[in-house]
Amino acid sequence: MRALVLCFALGVGVLVASGCQSPEPRLSSTDQFAVIVSPTTHDFGALQVGQQSAGFAVDVNPSGTAGSFDTINSITENCPDFSVNAPGLPTDVYRTCEACPCATGSCPIPANVICCTSDYLNYTFTTFYAPTTAATTSCVVNINLASGITKTVTLSGTGTPPPIRLVSSPASYNFGDIRRNTDSGQIDFTVSNAGGMTMTVSSIQISAGFAIQAGPTGTYALGPGASQGYKVVCHPTGLGPISGNFTINSNDPTTPTKNIPLACKGVDSALDFAPTPVALPTTRVGEPNELDVEIKNTGTAPMSFEGVTLSGADFQMVTAPPNGSVPVGGGKTARVRYMAAAAGMASGTLTATFDGGQQRATALTAKAVNTSMALTPDGDVEFGPVCAGQTKKQSFTIVANDEGSFKVSSLAAPALPFTVENPALPANVVGNAGNMYTFDVTAAPAEAGVQTSTMTLTTDIPGATPRTVNLSVEGLQAGVSPTPATVDFGSTMINTTTLGQKVNVTNCSTSQIAFMNAHIEGADDGEFAIVASPESSQLMATGTATWLVVMTTHASGPKHAEFVVDYDGGQARVGLDGEGLADGVGSGDDDPIGESSYYACSTGAAHGIAPIALALGFVARRRRRARG
Repeated sequence: MRALVLCFALGVGVLVASGCQSPEPRLSSTDQFAVIVSPTTHDFGALQVGQQSAGFAVDVNPSGTAGSFDTINSITENCPDFSVNAPGLPTDVYRTCEACPCATGSCPIPANVICCTSDYLNYTFTTFYAPTTAATTSCVVNINLASGITKTVTLSGTGTPPPIRLVSSPASYNFGDIRRNTDSGQIDFTVSNAGGMTMTVSSIQISAGFAIQAGPTGTYALGPGASQGYKVVCHPTGLGPISGNFTINSNDPTTPTKNIPLACKGVDSALDFAPTPVALPTTRVGEPNELDVEIKNTGTAPMSFEGVTLSGADFQMVTAPPNGSVPVGGGKTARVRYMAAAAGMASGTLTATFDGGQQRATALTAKAVNTSMALTPDGDVEFGPVCAGQTKKQSFTIVANDEGSFKVSSLAAPALPFTVENPALPANVVGNAGNMYTFDVTAAPAEAGVQTSTMTLTTDIPGATPRTVNLSVEGLQAGVSPTPATVDFGSTMINTTTLGQKVNVTNCSTSQIAFMNAHIEGADDGEFAIVASPESSQLMATGTATWLVVMTTHASGPKHAEFVVDYDGGQARVGLDGEGLADGVGSGDDDPIGESSYYACSTGAAHGIAPIALALGFVARRRRRARG
């Protein structure tokens, strides 16, 4: 008869039964809401604007030393430079930790009660970076769990400008109905260089029926990020539609010649609009704007005005003038609103009826731009280990990583031991990374231990909620301190290498020390490896040295070792824990004995069977849900 050692986690406490028992029933530990995300940060590095990075995988794994579960409802982000591919949601993430068989008939009570990982399911999603601006930007990805917890991953990257990149706006323009032999209203066109080198514009050309009333048409240079504006009108000399192009010739290697299509229709009418076409000012998404349009009698006799209508899903009539007679040279006023519900160009038509059913129309155009704040760093910002009584500074930068500009209106400062420096507010941030706003946060722990606080930034971005950043620092006592106390690599399939985890040694003494002989030791020392070390073996007072450690398991079961480094006058040690998962775990096999992975959890005094039965009932319900 095989005896069993049982491990139960109930609520926040631990319930343990140990000793030699019958192999039936097969008991499972009580599940808990717990997942971990790996990694929690990733920097894509430098990438040219307009290109897309390779995908970077993020894992959501069950955590804890016993059973755990949760359900990923959704994974969301709202950043123009980053995207997420997360198929198959919602989905469960869980570990089922069951009783392990003893190798012999009698089971001594071990220091750690052993549980078998008999069922395991994690989730992996992919992130991408495609910079739209030549600046460093970041993005917080939210992993929304059914337990009500939100886990985050902070992504960052630096966009670099291409050598030369011609950008122009608008993409096209229709002036609508214009009285022949008259100029339409002026429309703004822009030629820009989004590259990192000077661009040469060799010529600007425009088709017959249209005219450039302001802006150079010969050769000129545009430096990196520079723009040149133009005023363009339609001037039809006959009746009917005309079309043409606003043509830009430059040394852009990708698009040396760029045509912006133009359209217009010449009409005869005693009624006119001012302005015509009706071009509302560019605004931000979620920020409607309005404009008065005058409807004028340009004829030689009084006009009978019979009404005005508006078409276009993005526009509304705010005020329509009443019907009635309009004297020569007189007019009526209509007020229109652009709703700015979505980014991009919007178009519509304003049509006036007069003198027995005659009609005259004018084009309505408007543009809304997205507005986005990129704060770097963002999300959970860890200052790491800092000697008590010392300080560490972190710089934060804010750029607009979309077209819209915005204002940083306030910053709710964090509590001690954190202080904010240089928060000159309010601060204007120009769209498309036109400028950068910078401030500093200093951590000054006065005592040992982890200390946390938050700071909140408020902007005038329409519909945006204040941005909260979580700050943490670990104050260290005098002497030499390793951090963290233990690195948990989690559970991985055997022969798979984990991501590197940092091990730090901080010198909180008053003099420089030397360290040497960094190595891994312990029962499972072959499962862990140091893959990166400090460049120098000398550590200045208040300085921190960092190593990078990975785990590659070669057999199933719990893994434990220690990172050890010698230094002048002592030795620093950091525990290394992990678990190897054998093939077949997570396959849904109902009898995993012989192929399960094992995990250790803390022991406690044995308790009666009634609480154990309660735990079993809970777990049975969870297992059915997980596998259904």
